[in-house]
Amino acid sequence: MPRMHASLKNLRRPGPLVALALVYLLLVSGVMIWRGISVSPDYLLLVLVPVALLSGRFVGFLRDWVPFMALFLGYEALGGVAPKTGIRPHYGIMIRSDRVLFWGTDPSQWLQAHLGSLHWLAVACTVVYFGHFLLPIATGMVLWLVDRVQFLRFTVALLALSFAAFVVFVLVPVAPPWLAAQHHLLPGVRSLLSLPSAVSPYFNRLDPDTSAAFPSLHAAYPMLVALALWPVTRRGAAAAFGWCGAVWFSVVYLGQHYVTDVIGGIVLAVVTWLVMMRWVVPRVASLQHKPAAAAAGAGPGVSEPSSIDLDTAEPAGTQERATPLGPGGSDR
Repeated sequence: MPRMHASLKNLRRPGPLVALALVYLLLVSGVMIWRGISVSPDYLLLVLVPVALLSGRFVGFLRDWVPFMALFLGYEALGGVAPKTGIRPHYGIMIRSDRVLFWGTDPSQWLQAHLGSLHWLAVACTVVYFGHFLLPIATGMVLWLVDRVQFLRFTVALLALSFAAFVVFVLVPVAPPWLAAQHHLLPGVRSLLSLPSAVSPYFNRLDPDTSAAFPSLHAAYPMLVALALWPVTRRGAAAAFGWCGAVWFSVVYLGQHYVTDVIGGIVLAVVTWLVMMRWVVPRVASLQHKPAAAAAGAGPGVSEPSSIDLDTAEPAGTQERATPLGPGGSDR
């Protein structure tokens, strides 16, 4: 029995627990994509329950994650509002913008003309495309396990970014390249999404917004992930920046977004994170790391995590101080 407790204690250290959670999420998500099931936030919340139980912080998980997911899913439900405003979607402005950027050539047209016959590439890019929700949720779990304050910053920024993009979707709806092609504005372009995807019962009830191309949240989310991971793990942030490139290529190649949409998403993510760190964090106490001395004086059972670098985390019990023990709350 003592050996089992010691093994569980070692497993709950930030490094091993994060590695186990990521492997578990990737395996489950891979099976879901393989079986044609959309990897959506409502499914992922349930998938994360075993990780929360293993961490020994299930009550904190409920208090931090349920409000966040509720707002996240509430944001997704707003997608049906934009088509009902009566504002006609824009088609030509993004086509012209991309052609200016690429000296008269449309990127989606060029990519599909030269690479559109590569079925394996379409499948690979579709898998990347389907990681839209998986990456921010997995990042949220990593941050929650090692630094709850950074988790709160990330989730608040993610929600702020999403709702800011929604305002643009409502006021300036932009049709994606595949839809423009159906109106004979981009001949030869089509949606190359190559895998079936059955959505959850919740998402099945929602009205999709087909004119929510600009700014691209597919481009914005991984950029925000990379920025949020940077103080915690340089290697993780570098991997996220690499994933950004894969996503940006995929959404253009698949005919889902213009390069201008991608640029808009990148700018939105950077601005959101800068506002969060330079204006919001200094003014909101729950988004600030408390000094170790203040946390120690808070009494027994109260702990304030400080950022740890997963790249240099030490194996023994030296990192226990960095594992958040107390519950909290957040949003999307």
